[in-house]
Amino acid sequence: MLTRLEVNGFKTFEKLDVTLTPFTMIVGNNAAGKSNLFDVVQLLSNLATKDVSEAVNGMRGEPLELFRQTAAGQAKQIELAVEVLIDPTVKDPWGSEVTLIHTRMRYEVTLERREIRPGIERIQVAREAVIPIMRKDDVWARKMEPSKKFREVYLKYSRKNPWLTTENKPEGLTFSIHQDGKAGRYRPASAAEATVLYSITNAEFPHLFALREAMRHWRLLQLDPALLRRPVPATASDVLNADGSNLAAVLAQLKAETATATRPNGVLSDIVAELNNLIPGTTRLDAELHEASREYRIKLTMLDGLPFSARVISDGTLRVLALLTLLHDPRHRGLICFEEPENGVHPARIKQLIQRLKDMVTRPPDFEDEEEGGCAPLSQLLLNSHSPVVLSALIDKDLHPVDGSILFADTATVSDPESHELRRKTRLRPVKGGQVELFNEGGDGKNFVSEYEVKKVLETVGTED
Repeated sequence: MLTRLEVNGFKTFEKLDVTLTPFTMIVGNNAAGKSNLFDVVQLLSNLATKDVSEAVNGMRGEPLELFRQTAAGQAKQIELAVEVLIDPTVKDPWGSEVTLIHTRMRYEVTLERREIRPGIERIQVAREAVIPIMRKDDVWARKMEPSKKFREVYLKYSRKNPWLTTENKPEGLTFSIHQDGKAGRYRPASAAEATVLYSITNAEFPHLFALREAMRHWRLLQLDPALLRRPVPATASDVLNADGSNLAAVLAQLKAETATATRPNGVLSDIVAELNNLIPGTTRLDAELHEASREYRIKLTMLDGLPFSARVISDGTLRVLALLTLLHDPRHRGLICFEEPENGVHPARIKQLIQRLKDMVTRPPDFEDEEEGGCAPLSQLLLNSHSPVVLSALIDKDLHPVDGSILFADTATVSDPESHELRRKTRLRPVKGGQVELFNEGGDGKNFVSEYEVKKVLETVGTED
């Protein structure tokens, strides 16, 4: 679970410092920087699982365009830091499972543009660190007011020393991996083209591996209705792709794993029931294997009893179906970033959709462990929207957030006192009231969104295109 994010030098961000809850909605106009925040999360996830070149090439825009551009020139570094709560057990690809002694971590990484030859630049890792967050310093955990069971299961504080540091040694800048059940290691840092985290592929260093696994499950969903409609080869992955292109295979797998004699469609019956509540008219959902082509195909049956293939289902219905499928997958864990969840949903049902999404995250104050022989994986949602209807579904009569946090995204002008340069940057401010006001202590978090600003956005409901 991502609990705090600090960004400097990435796209429109300058010294951003924001606290996140299990359910966080970012509200703002187009071009305010909402999607840039999702890009930061995606970049961090990429850096944990790919080398730097592949990580940055998978982003929106050219790699060098990720570095902040101002009138004074382009930034040389991107500085990123996150504070996370990780699952207390981790299993590596070979089945080794380890129970962690510390679950609150801070990860810091700095990317730098370096000229390796005249006129040729590379993006390399200049600094990397992983340090424990101690109980006495854990403001987020205290202010979230977790249940006793949540504290027992997830909040562990037994490590005092860093797991990873960047140090100046006689032989040069060095990444130092410190002992974690095994002897430590050292790696040169003068021209690093991958993070140390990327290299931790098993539980030999369990806490670093657990952090890598947590970041690997930070996912940005960019669902493409055209791909959601297509038949899916029987050999396709059964873990939902970011674009949703293998949705039929995921549904078929869920059906096979959860079907019983009394519920032959398994969890698909629950998915279609929720889909019908949000987009009325559907009574049955199935994912069948077409034997001749060896492809999975989605079929929805409507109230009149007529079945329809995914080829004729609306874009909005397919998007909601994909999101519900992911959230009902018992293997689901980690953070999902999702843009404009209201697309395809009637305004009268948006409040119901938002409440259902809130119910599917891990809530520390209400947590009761229902898993047998283990604990449920942590689940978190980070959404964005420009809709005042969505905003109205997230607040109470006093215009305060309910069961989560709301951040307003906009742009602000800052002045450099030394150079007198004026710069535009994205800021994220929490709506006044709710949990964020209790624990957001740094950066832009000191500036809250007033009730007046919330009202002004709500008044635009009737003016949306």
